[in-house]
Amino acid sequence: MQPPRSQAAELFRKRLIATAKGPRGAKDMTREEAREVMAFLISSEAQPAQVGAFLTAMRFKGARVEELKGFLDAMEASATLIAPRVDGLLNCNGPYDGRKNALHLSLAAAIVTAAAGVPVVMHSSSGLPPKNGVTTARLLEALGIPAYREADRVSRDIEEKGFGHLHASCYLHGVERLKPIRQTLFYRSFIHACEVMLNPAAAPYSLLGAAHKSFLERFASAAGERGQQRVMVVQGLDGCDELPMEAVAVADYKEGQVTQYILDPADFGFSPRPHHPCESVDATARIVEDALTEKSDSHLDAILYNAGVRLYLGNKVDDIGAGIEMARKLFGSGRVAAKLLELQH
Repeated sequence: MQPPRSQAAELFRKRLIATAKGPRGAKDMTREEAREVMAFLISSEAQPAQVGAFLTAMRFKGARVEELKGFLDAMEASATLIAPRVDGLLNCNGPYDGRKNALHLSLAAAIVTAAAGVPVVMHSSSGLPPKNGVTTARLLEALGIPAYREADRVSRDIEEKGFGHLHASCYLHGVERLKPIRQTLFYRSFIHACEVMLNPAAAPYSLLGAAHKSFLERFASAAGERGQQRVMVVQGLDGCDELPMEAVAVADYKEGQVTQYILDPADFGFSPRPHHPCESVDATARIVEDALTEKSDSHLDAILYNAGVRLYLGNKVDDIGAGIEMARKLFGSGRVAAKLLELQH
């Protein structure tokens, strides 16, 4: 005889059946139902086959805004969250599986932003499929900046240095239990999307990346409606929070409303340029360090543009153009190189 199912397991069974009826027959969940499902998936009671079945079913059905909010509620409930004592914290994030196609300059832009006095938190992982690419964590390590800090230490980093990084293995405990299963599936799931939308440091502002235009409004609504003042979601490089040097779509959540528009670097005096291909972690670290210490200006425009967007989003300046000019002056003053050195020690 099989042991009796728990109430949570029985509820999950019913919702898996309702979810696995295909794109047309599947039933959407409420926020609370999605929270309960996610709480079950990251519990010790869930079996690998159940996890895989639900992730696959959701891949075909697609996650709605209320479901995303419920999944996020459960993920953060099983995590070690922080609340650093700083004003105007900016949360910047892209997919935890990293970069595979375009050079990783998000971290460089974040360091420039921190040098301007806007505190920044980033969070990522290492070694997730399908990309297994260059993540923020791997790049930090290659730059000699600690990437694996306990959550309370990250909070102090943000308070003392204006920058901190949370590694999934150190804070996202429930979801990390699913990592072995996710490594055998080889495809993106709704968990990849939710990791992008997490706000583990209670930041009022977020800059998030999405790979496809159809995700922009959903990401902005799901993240913003959970209590943030402003969430800007960009169709960024490799689905990350980095804007390319070409026009891209944006969904911007502010005061309960989402507006959609196009951001074009040409409007700020930059010429369009193709994406620099992704480099190895070590090569990327050399490029970023050379850029931040002004040994090379090959990628200066991309860093200035992205820093300008972050400074605007963090309420440091009134518009993106002013943010770009502030970032340019920071380079000239040596404060960017000084901030990199501070983070390395």
